[in-house]
Amino acid sequence: MKRGTLIALAVGSAGALWLYRRNRAATGAPDRPGMPIEVDGAPTLTRHGHYGARREGPPTHRHQGIDLIAPPGSRVLAVGDGVIVRANAGLGRIVRKLRLDAPASWNASGRRVDTIVYADLGVPLVRPGDRVRKGEAIALVDKAGFVHFAVKETRPEGEVFFDPKEAGFAYLVESRPLAS
Repeated sequence: MKRGTLIALAVGSAGALWLYRRNRAATGAPDRPGMPIEVDGAPTLTRHGHYGARREGPPTHRHQGIDLIAPPGSRVLAVGDGVIVRANAGLGRIVRKLRLDAPASWNASGRRVDTIVYADLGVPLVRPGDRVRKGEAIALVDKAGFVHFAVKETRPEGEVFFDPKEAGFAYLVESRPLAS
């Protein structure tokens, strides 16, 4: 038996937690991403905020993220540690893009997320080049009362959007859980 394991057993559950964190840090396993907005429980989508929903333009397009209901003026949060990178506003107004230090998902079987895109923001609190930590505020929610939240993975051909529920992100629609 390894010395670290013996020490953990000797100090009980606190030692087991210490050993788990030590081994996790040694393997470089990232923590699970956090919540993108300040809400109690799972966030709720706006009525038209589904991934892939048809959007009339200009231009007509498919929604490449989800729109989460949030109280105006509440904080938009970094879901993980990373760097805010330059982003074009595109179809969303104020945009912040977070490149995570390590790919992660909200559950063990979820697709891995490399980059988060937050759009339709109110007051931005960070700029491109800023380093953020999980849970830090990156912007305030606009008076419209929602935040566009999108996830991307990096492939050889570039970054690709996908539905956040495929990464294990849990949200509600009409009080029904869609993902766990």
